[in-house]
Amino acid sequence: MGIRIEVGDKWVITSDQYQFIPNEKKVAQSGKKTGEEWLDTIGYYPKMNQLISGLIHHHIQQSSITTLDAMAAEIERIGEMCASSIKVAE
Repeated sequence: MGIRIEVGDKWVITSDQYQFIPNEKKVAQSGKKTGEEWLDTIGYYPKMNQLISGLIHHHIQQSSITTLDAMAAEIERIGEMCASSIKVAE
């Protein structure tokens, strides 16, 4: 049985028997499912610490961060969000 952990309002961590899968929540913009939420897979990771690193990396690449201080603060924020979401799910 897989897991499903909501991380903030933007991501969901799921799993299968082999890996952890970070997903970004998105809303369909057209077609029969317009307005419905769907999960866009970010990657596949065998270990939770790799998943968190991958999620942070994905977020930093898509952000408009311009300083190292801002990047460090964002990494800390996402790490804390992941930790608190995982603790709540236990």
